[in-house]
Amino acid sequence: MIEKILSKYFRVYTDKETLEKYSIDYGYLSPVLSSIRKLPKAVIKVNSEEEVKTLIDLINEYRFPIIVRGSGSNTLGETIPIKDGTVIVDITGFKGFERRGGYLITRPGSEFNEIGIEDLPTIPTSFYMATIGGYVAGGSLGFGSLRNGAVWDNVEEVEVYTPKGFFSLKGEEVYSVVQSAGTTGVITKIKMRTVKREKVKVIRKSFNSLNEALDFSLNILEDAEFISIRNKPMAELIEPERKWGKWNVIAGIYGDGEEVSLKDIITTFAGTYFTAVNKNKVNYNSLDIPLEGLKRVEGVKAMISCELSKSRGKLFSHTYFLGYEKLPEIEGNKFNLHSYRVNDRVEEDRLKKMIEFKKKVDEEDLLNPGKLVFQ
Repeated sequence: MIEKILSKYFRVYTDKETLEKYSIDYGYLSPVLSSIRKLPKAVIKVNSEEEVKTLIDLINEYRFPIIVRGSGSNTLGETIPIKDGTVIVDITGFKGFERRGGYLITRPGSEFNEIGIEDLPTIPTSFYMATIGGYVAGGSLGFGSLRNGAVWDNVEEVEVYTPKGFFSLKGEEVYSVVQSAGTTGVITKIKMRTVKREKVKVIRKSFNSLNEALDFSLNILEDAEFISIRNKPMAELIEPERKWGKWNVIAGIYGDGEEVSLKDIITTFAGTYFTAVNKNKVNYNSLDIPLEGLKRVEGVKAMISCELSKSRGKLFSHTYFLGYEKLPEIEGNKFNLHSYRVNDRVEEDRLKKMIEFKKKVDEEDLLNPGKLVFQ
């Protein structure tokens, strides 16, 4: 039994309470994702690079599947086991970080609360409990992505161990690993750029049309860290004590506005869909829509939040639809919030790099099996 073999090198957990805990992440929000989970075979904890090397050696010898997991704050089911016999690898004890030469250099288990978020280019709304390794492996956007780009725009280098050995990936090579949900390697070190962030203040403006709200947003773009355009039903759900117009801009800017702490800005204003779904338990999904197509959102019967974002220099709206009857047919990339497959939320060219690397290092699909379709 693999548990007995692992126990020679790691602390192994096989009690039902622990297995239940590690069989689900924040993907429980989705009835689709929560329904496909399987209990893992065992849970182990790794705390060092040497232990990762040992783990990879054991995988190569005994051919068992693993899922590497941080704090489990991902909402896309990326750490939910879907294959029998999976071993969960908890990396939350694999910590350590330093800032040097304009970069953060960190181990994957370091938590955002330990690292500090003030100078990070993009910050997940789950920063208060997330690990940076989990964010790099499975995240995409966040607070700051409007100004600084997505997580893959800010990772300069990442080191990973795979069944085919160790790799240090730089530049566009990091696309093979970032947002791949741990399907292409076990991350052991991350080098991410840091930024100088001014004091951000919050403003709110109401408009009669989405076009007016978008025009205003584009005018404040250069001074903004985040911009959310919400229709009245969504705005009322998030801040019911305020009076809202048909379309509303909530933005964090460098200039005059309401003084709010950075942490409160991220949790209160930038975490819309998670907050809304938790409150109302409605159906939900999202689309990444080019700005020129965003006007087609007007008139859709749903609670809508358009989060202006940037990836590799291109501006778009990461748009959430809650309580909808039918998702609009709009040109853009579907970011499927109910799919555990990486393929259902990654652009074609980055996905190609992930698949090529997966074929090179893990043709048996032992790393987070079933999450990246590559054959």
